[in-house]
Amino acid sequence: TSGAAAVLPSGRWLRYHAFTHRLLQRFTLSRLDRPRYRRAVDLGCGRGEWTALFAPRVDEMFACDVAAPFVAETRARLAALHHTSWNVAQSDLRGYQIPEGLDLAYLGGILTYLTDGGAQELLYRLRLATVDHAQIIVRDYCTFNLGRPSVEHASGFSMHRSPTQLIALAESVGLRCVEVRSSPSIYAELMGNAITRWPLRLAWRLATAHWLRASHTFVFRA
Repeated sequence: TSGAAAVLPSGRWLRYHAFTHRLLQRFTLSRLDRPRYRRAVDLGCGRGEWTALFAPRVDEMFACDVAAPFVAETRARLAALHHTSWNVAQSDLRGYQIPEGLDLAYLGGILTYLTDGGAQELLYRLRLATVDHAQIIVRDYCTFNLGRPSVEHASGFSMHRSPTQLIALAESVGLRCVEVRSSPSIYAELMGNAITRWPLRLAWRLATAHWLRASHTFVFRA
């Protein structure tokens, strides 16, 4: 239940991870549709890096994670920001009481650990807790290039869906997909300009041709 393996798997290139992580955060912030939100939640917040990213733009910030060390770290991050209204709960997502009246929600790499039924049920509960036109941002590890949807049990349950399958799950509970982007596409966009962007995208595609899965960022509206 430490969650460490899920956030920083052994053997990961940490500098590369930190670099691409910053790019993903820049991209996500660029997709926020208003300067300030009333209530937001980070479901499966991990170490709180994304919680702290959103908190300065939110009046009330909520988050949860199953791992006690991550909950403590997230609380420390928010306390360091001197944010006046936040709550970080230690809870399994399946039992977490999602706050109502949300106009922003973030789910970072958590649907991959849920069955289709579990993911659909969580998205349904989230839809009930959001106001109309709320933004729901999902980052999940999906099939990529020649990869196929798969379920793994050897090192703990994980499900890798196609982006189309994840969108279908969200749409089945009343969410509308506004945009979906793979991580290599995001990296190329942020590293390049109007002239170099497309050559960089081609270079990233060639460099990641052997990848069977990659993180994808989805922007949904309630």
